[in-house]
Formats: sequence, C-alpha cells, structure tokens
Amino acid sequence: MMMNPNVTDFGIRNCRKTMSNQLYNIHVKLLAFDLLSLTQTPTPSSSDPISFSRRGTPLSRAETLGTVTSWELKPHKFLKFTIDDGTGCVPCVLWLNHLSSPYFARRNPADVRLLADLAEYEAAEVKLGVLARVRGRITAYRDIESLGPD
Repeated sequence: MMMNPNVTDFGIRNCRKTMSNQLYNIHVKLLAFDLLSLTQTPTPSSSDPISFSRRGTPLSRAETLGTVTSWELKPHKFLKFTIDDGTGCVPCVLWLNHLSSPYFARRNPADVRLLADLAEYEAAEVKLGVLARVRGRITAYRDIESLGPD
C-alpha cells in the first residue's frame, strides 16, 4: 500500500510548527551568544510589542548561568546587572518598584508586598563575582535583549 506523500508532508510540517510553539512559555537554557543573537520581530499586540525567535522558533523566556560582572542599583526602582557566561554578557533587570508601580495597583496588597519583599531579597543576593542563574522574560530596550528575572 502506498502512502500519500502530501498527507505525510503536511503532518510533519504541522508537527514542527506545534513543537516550535511549545517552547514559547518555557525557560529555554541559552548561552549569552545565542540570547544576544535572537531575531526581534515587531508584533501587533500591545502586551508583547516585540517577539523573539531563534532559528524560527519563537521564544519568550530564557535561563542563563554565569558570573555577575557589573551591577547598578536604583533603590526601590530597579537593579541592573550583567551575567557573563564566557560567550558574552547578558544584561538583566530586576524590578524593585512593586509598591509604587501603577501596574500592581489593582492587585491584592498582600500579594504585592510579598513580590516586593522577594525582589528585595533577590537583589541583596546579587554581588560582583558571584555565580548566578537567571530565569526570566526576554525583553529588549533600545534594541538590546535582556532578561527580566521572574
């Protein structure tokens, strides 16, 4: 019995498309070189104005491991730091403005306080020379990719 190649080909294409979309909300382990070479594409969505992809696979979250090589703290606003894994340096931003941001105004105050305390605790752990694993949302500011830790 002969198989219809068009049916099989469609099944494979459909499977590849489905598998590539399965990585979209997963923290994908990436080297700095790979993270900094992602393709940026504008989207019509206002919640995610830029989407990122690697070799055609859409990504929204990443994980990297390296040494903290720089940091800049703006109290109650943000902590900006850099992770170096030997292939490049990944800029990261940890937001510390949970209590003053209008974004969190509609949320339960106890939950916001918990998020703020957790962010402050994590910020205190970031020191020059320490080995750090960062997991977060891939973002871009002025066309430079960065990780916003979860």
